[in-house]
Formats: sequence, structure tokens, C-alpha cells
Amino acid sequence: MANGQRTDEAWVPTTCYGCFPSCAIQVHRKDGKLVGSRGDPQVYSSYGKCCGKSLARVADLYHPNRVTKPMVRTNPEKGIGVDPKWKEISWEEAMDMVVERLEKLHKDDPRKLVMASMDMNNHYYQYALTKAFGSPNYAWYSATMCGGGLHTVYFVTLGTINSEPDADRCDYLVQWGSQYGLGANNNPIVGIREMANARKRGAKLVVVDPICSHAAAKADEWIPIIPGSDGALGLGVANVMVNELGIYDAEYLKKGTNAPYLVAEDGHYVRDGATEKPLVWDAGEGTAKAYDDETIQDDALEGSYEVDGKQCRPAFELFKEHLKKYPADRVGEITGIPEETVRRFAREFAEAAQVGKTIQYDGHTLPHRPACIETKRGGTQHKNGFWNVYSIILPNILVGAMNVPGGLLGTHPQGPFGMWKITECKDGLIVTDVCDVMADITDFMTPHPPEEVKPPESLELMELIPCSGFRNSMPIMSLNDPAKVGIPYDPEFLVIFRFNPMMSMMDPKTVGETLKKMKFILSFAWHIDETNEFADLVIPDLHDLEQWWPFPANLPAGFISPGPGPWYGQIHQPTVDPPEGLRHWAEFMMDVWERMGLLPEVNRLINEKSGLIGAESHALEPDKKYTTEEIAKKTVCLLTGDGEFDPDTFKDSGAVHFYDKTPEEAFPACFWKARVPIYFEHFIDVGKDVEKVTGELGMDWWDTSYYHPMPEWHPCRAHEQGDGEYDLYIAFSKAPLLAHTTTMENPWADDIVKRNPLDYAVMIHTSVAEKKGIKDGDMVWVESDVTRVKGKCRVTECVHPKVVGGFGIGGRWAREKNVSRGKGVHFNSLIRFGWDMVDTLSGQIDYCAKVKVYKA
Repeated sequence: MANGQRTDEAWVPTTCYGCFPSCAIQVHRKDGKLVGSRGDPQVYSSYGKCCGKSLARVADLYHPNRVTKPMVRTNPEKGIGVDPKWKEISWEEAMDMVVERLEKLHKDDPRKLVMASMDMNNHYYQYALTKAFGSPNYAWYSATMCGGGLHTVYFVTLGTINSEPDADRCDYLVQWGSQYGLGANNNPIVGIREMANARKRGAKLVVVDPICSHAAAKADEWIPIIPGSDGALGLGVANVMVNELGIYDAEYLKKGTNAPYLVAEDGHYVRDGATEKPLVWDAGEGTAKAYDDETIQDDALEGSYEVDGKQCRPAFELFKEHLKKYPADRVGEITGIPEETVRRFAREFAEAAQVGKTIQYDGHTLPHRPACIETKRGGTQHKNGFWNVYSIILPNILVGAMNVPGGLLGTHPQGPFGMWKITECKDGLIVTDVCDVMADITDFMTPHPPEEVKPPESLELMELIPCSGFRNSMPIMSLNDPAKVGIPYDPEFLVIFRFNPMMSMMDPKTVGETLKKMKFILSFAWHIDETNEFADLVIPDLHDLEQWWPFPANLPAGFISPGPGPWYGQIHQPTVDPPEGLRHWAEFMMDVWERMGLLPEVNRLINEKSGLIGAESHALEPDKKYTTEEIAKKTVCLLTGDGEFDPDTFKDSGAVHFYDKTPEEAFPACFWKARVPIYFEHFIDVGKDVEKVTGELGMDWWDTSYYHPMPEWHPCRAHEQGDGEYDLYIAFSKAPLLAHTTTMENPWADDIVKRNPLDYAVMIHTSVAEKKGIKDGDMVWVESDVTRVKGKCRVTECVHPKVVGGFGIGGRWAREKNVSRGKGVHFNSLIRFGWDMVDTLSGQIDYCAKVKVYKA
């Protein structure tokens, strides 16, 4: 296939989307084709290095099964393994088909349109198109494993979307269900560089994980843990630190958290009668004062007091007592970690934090806490996702290692040019406006102050999950039975692209039945995957190396490394011409919307979400149709301040350097007054509000038991099943070359992955294999109460004895997946689909299950 007409030889700067961190690369074009890639030597995200995914992306473009023509389904039957019997049609026929159906839907009920995608960097097209149509359903995508619990906790504790450790200044780094610096996680190339430097200077690495992952294999210590028990371990570590060792940063707790806030017997703050501000007890004067009173001499953290006739105690006093529910012996029983290891781990971390230590940085004396616990998917992918993640990072909070040198850094609570910042709510806790500013990238929400509780309008159910920052997993649950959750309409038309829920979500049989309920599915694709096989119409999509993205591609609130370093904007521009007739999915959809008379509203919403509304010379005109290239160039000018786009700006390098971060931007907690909660007082009333509204909707089954003010470990469904027939847990880890389902079909990536004997295998512990009579290399069934899957067994010590492990999302079945079909195991098939698997506090879906293993 001739893939492009450009015949010049060049290294073209752009951005890799082999995974979501979006590293800067240069792609080698020769004779109109791409022949190689490398990291961009001038851009911080790569500095001339790139990972195997970037190197392999070239092979995607020339896959023999690439979709290049619109195709309509001729087989009315839908299901797993059912041949759609595609028929090629013209672009005009495809356009007419979409317009005709959407015009009818728009007259009927526009809310019945749903758009779903993992195309995060083009999200505001998705937002603008859906909202202009009149539908609230624009935010469904596949971050089901890492989203609800994790991002919500980071918003309320770090003040932003994501986190990374300050590896440059950390001496004791804990990777907890995470692999920062070892081929996965955010900013992988930066992380690899920082981790290598930290290890070289002697930093200790500890990994807590059910599987001896790629990170654990490189660690000083691997602590195997039973899946879903992470919250218990976090609380157990905190209990040892506070109640046994007495090691915590009292000064930070007094001024950086709500630990000194006085709490009455009903669980609510004691407040000032005039200002409604929470009160603290000033031990220096022996009286209660507003928490921000500048005359406070010494905030009491312990004791019992009477204020205005109310008996009350500081939140920290309640917290200390609460932690005693998690002694090391009980924690050991829950987690499978020896009691002595729990205590040693707690002591090592607490002592490594060196409470009271300071460091000089750019003329400022700052706290230095050279110990950090960092977590990602491993801890959050459970029904108790919010409290699990909070409990995991709780030791950081206790020693003051939050947004300070050496500790856990949020990815930019303070944005460049003051674009977003941290303020305080009426109770002094962290409030961020980053969700408002960065709403063009994904549908993050500010979790505090909470949303209004009311009957739901969208499939995200934000009105019933008001304290979450990320609810993008919920649409699959709502689509399955809208009436069950109070949705007053039945969605009919799904537009889906760069998202494969049949693979990335739970129980594909139920997901498939849910997709079949849609009257029409329009899919944009560059190969036919398991979800596309349910589509009624497939439109060819561009590969990311063939398209423009709005600027910047590296999303400063999520994917520029926090801490000291540059602010920069990274371009994503095409490196080769696409096959004839192909264009960006958004341009096809804008043609549809133009024919329906909706284009002016689309342009208005793009202006609003991109910030172009504030730049008269660059804002989109209402009735003019723009290409994605034109919009991308306008967004470049918006941030660079240029009147016109200069084609030479990205000729040699893929980024524009804005300026180096200020100390306030690099280590923000050292400069702000906002407080981190150790006591979530607002959960008490919000939980009651949710219970009231769900009761009125006939949803008495909706679980509000997680709305309590202090962290608890709640067993997920797998723990509640006990050790009967299904005696093992499943856990699966990320393989560095397998990003979601994106790269499994890449032949170059596959060639590397299959050389690792564990990557496509079912891992069971030596002791389990001996007990069950299974030998290394045997084909085995892994069976849950949902279904069973088959794979090749690897007998190993690299997995917890109670765990069946694996890497990546394998087990592909789509007929056109020539490379990946049948390789590995689809562990997601074993996960139950049901509301009893959902954390209704954060919207996190549980990806844990109990299984049995036997010879095939």
C-alpha cells in the first residue's frame, strides 16, 4: 500500500501515542514511508531516548489489515465471534447513513447519543460535538482500572490529577502496585532516567505487589501482598508509625492537614458561631479558635475539650484511636505479609523520612522528606478503591511527604502562567480549579466541594457519585440497564473510537450484550478489533502518526514530570500522508454536524474548552468549518503568543520551551496554606444525601456504607468469597511493551514480548503447582464463577502463593488480529459484571476475582 506522497527524507518531530504519557520523538521518513524513530534530543520528556513502543509504532502503519474504506455491516446478528460480513461503501454513502440516523435521533431525544473514546488528547472535539448535539454522554473511556479511586484521592491530597515520586531527592522509594521508572507509569523515559540516577546514588527501592513485576524484579525488596488488601496494609503501617513508634510530623499535621480540627460527638466539626469556620484548640492559651486564626500558639492534636457545651476532640486524637483497629497481626492475616515484615516496613519508611530535615532550593529552606510511597493501578482497582489508595499514601501524609522535596509530588497543582492554582474551601482544605481549566483533555471533576446530589442526567452518574473526580467507568454499567440507575431514556446511537471495551473491561459476554442494545454503532478504526465487530458502520481512522492534535500534546496537568524542570509545549503533527481519502475522525463528524446545522455550536464549545475564546484573533468563527490542522495551529499560537503559526517552529524540535518552573510550582505545598484531609467530615452528610436520593429513585440497593470520615479497609467481593472451591486470587501487571490493547497487534512489539517466558503465560506459585499436580508448560484452565480461560502455565516463585498472575491484556479473538489473536490470557473475562463490583464513593470498578486452576 502506498502510504504517502512525501518523497523527502527527514526526521520529523512529533509525539508518540504508543501509550498515554506521550513522549517526544522524531520519526524518520524516507521515500514517503516511515522507517524508524528516536527520542527527540531537545525535549525533556525523552532527551533522545524512546522505548520499544515508540520504535515499533512504524509497523502499525503498514499492517496488511488496516481499514482504508468505509464498511457497513450486512449481518444483522451480533455477538462474540460473529462475522459482521463487512461490505465496502463510498464515503458519500457512509455520510448519508450517519446524517439520516442522527437527524432522527436529534428530533427524538438527543440524550440518546453516546460518544466513547480513549483519544484523550482530542477530547474537546468529543465534548464539543456531543454537547452541541444536546447529549451529556461524552465521557466514557477505558481507564476503568486506574481512575475513580486513584485520581479522586490525588485531587483531595495533592491537588491535582496524578502523581510521581521525587526520585531525585528520595532515599527510600516504595512502588506500591506501580512501576514508575521501570518501563511503565507516567513519563516513562523521564522515570527511567530518574530511577537509574536514584539507584546509582544508593536509594532503596521496595515494591509491594502480588506479582514480581518488572519493577519488583529490580527492587531491593519485593513484598508480595494478597490483591485487594492494600488498604489494610497502609492502615497497619500508619498504626505502627503513630501508635507504636510515635514517628510523624506533628508540625505538618497541625498546619498542613485538618488533624487539629475539633470534632464533636456526632462526627461533625465544632464551628465558630459567626464564621462557621472549624475550630481548633490552642494549647498555648487554653481556648478554642478558628483554624486559621493567626494568634494560635500551639494547635492541640490530642486531648478532650468542651466548647460551647459540646464535648469534642481533635481529629488526630480520633484518628490515632481509629488506627488501633489495624494491629500488625491482624494486618498480616488480611494481607498475607508476616507481622514482623509489616512492622519493619513501617519503621524503615518512617525513619527514612527524617522528619524535621530541610533542604535548600533556589534560595528557600524547604522541608525534605526523602521517603515516598507511590501507587497507581494496583491499589485502586478494587471496590474499596478510594480508601485503598488513600490508605496507601497515608504514611506520606503522616510524615509530611506531600508535594515537598523527596516526597510524593502531584503533577502540577500550580499550573504554568498561573493557568490553574490551589485555593482553600471554607474549611481550609485543598480546592483545585485544574478540572475547569483542563476539561478539554478528559472529563475530570473537582471532587471537593462535592457535586449536588440529585437524579442522574448522564451515564456517568456524577449526581450519585458526587465526591469523585473521575467517573468515566460508569457508562458501561449505566448502559446495561439505564432505568435501574434512574436514567430517564434509553441510549441508542454509540460513536466509539480508540477504545476497546470488549477487551479492556470486565466479562465480555455482558459487555457484548450491552453493546447489542444500541440500535446503531458507528466506529472509527484503523484495524477491526473485538469491539468494532459489533459496529454497524466502520469509518477508517488516521493513525496518530498521520494527524494533528491540539497543542500541547503533553498535557501539563498530567504528563509533564512534576518537580523542578521546564514548562514546555509539545507538538503532535503528521509525519507521513495517510492513505487516500482518510482524515481525522473529528473532521468527518464536523461534516455531519455541519449538515445538521450544529457547526456554530461546535465551534463555540471548542473555543470555550480550548481557551481560544479569549484570543479574538485565533477564535473559531461560528459558521466556518476548520480542519484539525488549522485548530492545532491556532492552539499553538494561543500559548506561544504568536500572531500567526510559524512553520519553522517545530522543524527541528517537537517542543517550545516556556520557562523553568518557579519553586512555588515545583514544590507547591511548601508555599500554600491549603490543608490535606485526614478526616473527611463532609462524607457524613453527602452519604445521607445520596441515600435519600437513591431511595427516592427506588435504588435501595445503592451502597452508601463507604461514606465515613476516616479510612477503613473494606473487603472486596473476592475476599468475601472465602477459600472454598475458588481458592486463589487473580492479579495482572503491566508489561512495558503492551499498552492497554493498543500495541498487542504490533508485530515488532509482539516479537519482543513473546521472548519473555512470563509475558503471555499464566503464573502460579511453585507450592500451588506441586499441590495441584501442574508442571511448568502445562496448559491450564483458570476458572472464576463467571467463566474460564485457558493458557500456558509457568511455575515460578515470582507470584504470591495465593495468586494466579499474568501480564497485559491477552487472549484476543477478533478475526483480523493476525498477530495477537489467541496469545496470552484475557483475565478480564473472569471479572464479574455487577453493581456489587463498584465503589459507589468514587466510581471505581473492582478487577479482583477468586479462581481455581486445573489442567486443561
